[in-house]
Amino acid sequence: MKTTSTHRSSGFTLIEALITISIASVLASIAIPSFSKMIESNRITSASNEFLSALMYARSEAAKRSITVSICGSANGVTCDSPNDYAAGWLIFTDCAEDSTYNSTTATTCDLDGDGTNDPDLLLRVQQSIKSVSIVGTAAALDTYSYRFSGRPPNPASFSVGPEGSGATKIINVARTGRVRLEDY
Repeated sequence: MKTTSTHRSSGFTLIEALITISIASVLASIAIPSFSKMIESNRITSASNEFLSALMYARSEAAKRSITVSICGSANGVTCDSPNDYAAGWLIFTDCAEDSTYNSTTATTCDLDGDGTNDPDLLLRVQQSIKSVSIVGTAAALDTYSYRFSGRPPNPASFSVGPEGSGATKIINVARTGRVRLEDY
């Protein structure tokens, strides 16, 4: 009597593995461009929200301290050295002299700490650069944008946010009342 074994090896054949890999590569080639766009869109949204919150912070500090508070572009985190390039980073500071300049050592016309002597401007917040994004202000906010003691800006303005080297995809509008609003472009 002859017996045959029907024991079969488990696993994948070379043909099955090649077909699976080719299907996975086709799906990946479809998904990767969409994923890149999603990453860029998320980067722009994140930068827009970060700058929007910086403007809202500057406004609230101006109203809270009853003093002019300004925001300016700053690549080095110490001086206002990046005109109309807020993506390079920015400073938010008290602007006692209302000259749109951060005076870290020179006494201004304000007594910020209540000791009876005039103090230099106070640095409230520093933001480092945001990569691969462009944040550009209109004529009213090219170099520095300020909120007066009432929380109102001297002029309404808008800021364009988009990928670096491309057009704007989002706009941040600052109304005459100081209200800040983010819109898709």
